[in-house]
Amino acid sequence: MRNAAVGVLCCTLMCACSGPVGPIAGGALEGTPMPWPENWEFTDSVENVLLETNSTEDPYSVTVWCAQDSGNLYIAAADEDSQWVVNMRADSRVLLSIEGKLVEGRTSTVSNTDEIRRVIQAYLVKYEIEKEEYFVEEDGVLFRFDRR
Repeated sequence: MRNAAVGVLCCTLMCACSGPVGPIAGGALEGTPMPWPENWEFTDSVENVLLETNSTEDPYSVTVWCAQDSGNLYIAAADEDSQWVVNMRADSRVLLSIEGKLVEGRTSTVSNTDEIRRVIQAYLVKYEIEKEEYFVEEDGVLFRFDRR
C-alpha cells in the first residue's frame, strides 16, 4: 500500500512539473528571462542546464551538460538520434534554463576540428571525466549555443 502511494505521489509530482525531472524529459520550461550574458564563464559552476526544443509546437525539454570556451556555450549529445537532437536539427531555436534563468538562442552544429578539441577539453576538465569516457568524437554531436 505504501509503495503504491509513493508511486502515485511521484507520478503526480512529475506530471505537475513542466520541465524535465532528472533524466526524464519534460515540456515547456518555466523561469525568469535573462538577457544574453556578456560571457558564459558563470556556467563553469553549473553542473546541469535544462534545454527546451520544439518550443512553438510541442515543447520538449531535457537535462544536459554544458561547457564554455572562448566566449561561447556548448551542448554535447552522445547520441545524434536523441529526440532533442532531432528536434534541434529541424528547428535550431531553443530555450536554456540556467539555475531558473531563461535564455533564448539558436544552436549550430560544430564541425571545426580545433573548436571540437577545445570544447572536449573544457568538458573533461569541468566534469572530471576521462577522455575514454567522452562521447562527442564517436557517435555524438556538438552544438554551439548562439544568440537568436
